Amino acid sequence: MSALFQPLSLRGVTFRNRIAISPMSQYRARDGYANAWHQVHLGRFALGGAGLVFAEATAVEADGRRTHGDLGLWEDGQIAPLAPIAKFLADEGAVPGIQLGHAGRKASERRPWHGETPVDAEDEAERD
Repeated sequence: MSALFQPLSLRGVTFRNRIAISPMSQYRARDGYANAWHQVHLGRFALGGAGLVFAEATAVEADGRRTHGDLGLWEDGQIAPLAPIAKFLADEGAVPGIQLGHAGRKASERRPWHGETPVDAEDEAERD
């Protein structure tokens, strides 16, 4: 059997295989909060057999988000919606992971399908 499908242990964590789902920016959070969309999006990879599933780049402060649709962990309330997602991933045999991020000078831009340009008053009015 290929090593890809063999378990791997690293620093006390055992992955059921060496398949890792990279963090993908999805821009579906509201005010940094995960929602049912994240549960389904990430959960399907665990159901499909991935050994490690990363949540998207998750901002550590509101001003550090790349877009206003990014996940966040800058306030305690944002932990609770992520907890059932991490539990589901683990219950299905995957190791949950998260990519923490801060966009620096690229922070506060529009979502890609709106042009990835800086957010302005018009964008705020049209897209909240």
